[in-house]
Amino acid sequence: MRWGVLIAAVPLAILVAGTATGCKDPRNAEGQCLVGGPTSNHDKVVSCSKPHDGKIVASVSHESDCPQGTDWSYTAKDLKIMCVHNEQG
Repeated sequence: MRWGVLIAAVPLAILVAGTATGCKDPRNAEGQCLVGGPTSNHDKVVSCSKPHDGKIVASVSHESDCPQGTDWSYTAKDLKIMCVHNEQG
C-alpha cells in the first residue's frame, strides 16, 4: 500500500467518525421519545422536549423481556425490540 493513500485516508476516517458522534445510537434507545403508535410508523425518535406519543423504556432481545407496564413494542432497524410506554408530551 502506498503511503500517500494511507495519509489521505486518515483525515477522511476522522471526518466520518466526528460526523457519526452526533448520531443517536439505536442500541442505547432507552429513555428516548418517539412519534407514532403501535399501528403507525413509530420508528421516529424525537427529543422528549418536543411533542411525542411514547417513551422507550427498554431495548431488549425478545418481546417477552419487556418490563411490566410496557404498552406496546416494535422491532427496530437493528432488530432489537423497543418496549414503549404511552406518554403524551
